[in-house]
Amino acid sequence: MVNSGSGVPPERVRAGLSRLIALAPGSVTRLELFLDLVFVYAFLNVTELMSANFHPVGLLQAGLVVLLLWRCWASYASLGNLVRLDRGIMPLVVLVAAASMFVVGVTLPEAFADRSHGMPGPLVFVVAFLLARLGPLLIATFALWNIDGRRPPVRLAWLPLFVSAPLLLCAASLPLLLPAWTPVEHVQLVLFAVAVGVDYVGLWALGAGTWQLTSVGHWAERYSLIVLIALGETIISIGTSRGLVGDPPITWSVISGSFLGIVVIAALWWTYFDLAKPAAEQALQRLSGGARSVLGRDAYTMLHLPMIGGLILLALGLKHGLSATEVRTAHQWDTGSGLVLYGGVALYLLGLLAFERLTTNLTGRSLILGIALLTASVPLALRVPAVASLAILAAAVCAMVVADRTLFRTRHRRLHGSVAEAATRVSGVWPHELFLDLLIVYAFIQVTVLMTRQPSPAGAVQGLGVVVLLWWSWCYYAWLGSATSGDSISVRVTMLIAAALTLVLGIAIPQAFSRVPGGLPGPLIVVTCYVAIRILHFASFWLAARADPTIRAQLSRAVVPAGAALALLLFATLTFPPKGSPITPVSAVLWGTALAVDLGGGYLIGPRNWQIRSLDHWMERYNLVVLIAFGEAVISTGVALVSAPISPALLLAITLSLTLLATLWWTYVGTDELLYRRLRQVPNSLRAVLARDAYTYLHLLTVAGLILIAFGLKSTLAQVAYRPTAAPDPLGHTALYGGVIVYLIGDQLIWQRARGRTSRRRMLGVLLVALSTPATALLPGLGALVLLTAVGIGLATTTPFPATRARPGGR
Repeated sequence: MVNSGSGVPPERVRAGLSRLIALAPGSVTRLELFLDLVFVYAFLNVTELMSANFHPVGLLQAGLVVLLLWRCWASYASLGNLVRLDRGIMPLVVLVAAASMFVVGVTLPEAFADRSHGMPGPLVFVVAFLLARLGPLLIATFALWNIDGRRPPVRLAWLPLFVSAPLLLCAASLPLLLPAWTPVEHVQLVLFAVAVGVDYVGLWALGAGTWQLTSVGHWAERYSLIVLIALGETIISIGTSRGLVGDPPITWSVISGSFLGIVVIAALWWTYFDLAKPAAEQALQRLSGGARSVLGRDAYTMLHLPMIGGLILLALGLKHGLSATEVRTAHQWDTGSGLVLYGGVALYLLGLLAFERLTTNLTGRSLILGIALLTASVPLALRVPAVASLAILAAAVCAMVVADRTLFRTRHRRLHGSVAEAATRVSGVWPHELFLDLLIVYAFIQVTVLMTRQPSPAGAVQGLGVVVLLWWSWCYYAWLGSATSGDSISVRVTMLIAAALTLVLGIAIPQAFSRVPGGLPGPLIVVTCYVAIRILHFASFWLAARADPTIRAQLSRAVVPAGAALALLLFATLTFPPKGSPITPVSAVLWGTALAVDLGGGYLIGPRNWQIRSLDHWMERYNLVVLIAFGEAVISTGVALVSAPISPALLLAITLSLTLLATLWWTYVGTDELLYRRLRQVPNSLRAVLARDAYTYLHLLTVAGLILIAFGLKSTLAQVAYRPTAAPDPLGHTALYGGVIVYLIGDQLIWQRARGRTSRRRMLGVLLVALSTPATALLPGLGALVLLTAVGIGLATTTPFPATRARPGGR
């Protein structure tokens, strides 16, 4: 409690807290997005829990876990709307929350059943969850206590947790206390259900007097981003439907099923972001006080829950459907899988329908049409193979989008006109651009699968070659979004097609340099998709720049080196050896030459032809892809621990991994803020050149370093889980330390490009990591991780955390 007797004048306390509470409209911080990526990993593991227990009780268990995770995430959304999470000690709070949620995600498959040879999984799960749950309550209580001379009603928010926490701890302890013959599972379900019910009833009963919605822009964007990230989770489920080993053959049924899955997800994305999101935000803007807070709670915290739940069921259904697309696995597609797939989409649409009804008092006709088509098609969908069922589902959801453009065109245009202002008020990056970025997450994960499948220096080099390919194609789409109108229909469609091609490319990445017997040639799939992505970009950019000769001059210069590089890649695929043989030197040289020509083409465009229409959009685009690379490191690390026994050493390794990633992120943000200020200061003639060098080229080192770090952490944590006292795997150890070196070199070069001189502190960090690489090679994996994290903490503590800029409020 803070009061006048504490020795600190109350007015100084209030002034300090007001600086924390002040929140710029629409300013969702990158710390919040980083935390969201950890929550995504936890939600992703819910599908693993359901897959392992695919029966009514298992689905009920997973539903209760989803309710717990959502309630925890919503409390951080409320906290972010109240307190700046990138100020003071808040980054440390978010780090603790992220580490706790990562432990929750790792132990989630053991939430109801303990595994042998480890700590009690249910108890670790509940304790980690409660630790994450306590964070927002502690911060909110401290920030608001006595701020206006009275005790605020926020203290009432503790009451539900005082009831639910003992119930959860009791449920987690039952397997240790009761004999094996007792119905432990059913008692656990009852206790979990009561705890969840108390928490949600408490949320509803507290009312708007407990908290006030301080920023509509932040609130609406926070929830729209979690929906977008949940859509990304369903995309990852498409790619992981056959496991993360890269060995199953790629067939036409796999490609067609994956394409249909991305069509379904894209259509659901469109239904939310096309009209529902801006209309709801505009409705919130028109209200004030308690009415605004109540609508924000009911429409977002409550009604977004069935939408998220529907997407998780959809992810499970897609996982089952795509794993049964081949003849030998067709038996895995059954009535339960079909009902989960269609039920997930129906639940999402029902939640969206209620959301639109509550916020805008409108009933979406296309949504009703979609629900009716789903209901009518279920009997047929349950009788046909998985791919045919996916095709029927894709047709049903696409009918909604088509109906808005045809049957309900007049009404849809009128509604669009009424929300035009809110629809164009986008925070830096357009939703369809983030949708493409989420496919990049899956592609990055597949790069680590490629390295794992070929654990050798050659495999690491091949993985980095694919990273360059992905990076360069993504950079051109970042240029497209920065130089054109991002809300045009043509750009949206282009991004969605590019996303589908990226998905297919990602599926084939583990086989990018080899041929698996019985399947399509992976090298040809990767190169063909890449060529199609590049051609699509040039064609859409050319059409969008019909009246802009400057942009057309850029394209004309870029098409020559790009065409030469694409030709070299296609020729390289023709020289690949037969199935089962390693890549030939000729193919390797052709690949390397193609990448060099493609990268060098950026300089052939010329500095006068590089144009950036929106500097904020350009920088935010690259900031987010780096953040996504951090999220990929979290997800790929967690995937390695799916079946690992929980031990104190593993929990310590998880905490150290998150700490290491946080320190690297801290260093990057400091450099990025310096670069932002520098770009604002330089004249326009130099701005494009500086942005091209620092972002398009030098950020490649940052992303490549993070991919290596992800692979190294995956190897190190797996080794700690099963052989905690053994020396680390040489390749994994080298990748981890080498990834940090590459990352810090990239950070140093960006800093040097912005300041024009070398940073001694950054170079010292690179030297320390390089010298400690051989010195830690014989230590246990946990010891090597401890020393590397200590270096990261040293770098972070000597890097002053800058006052980060707010996310831009419009385009």
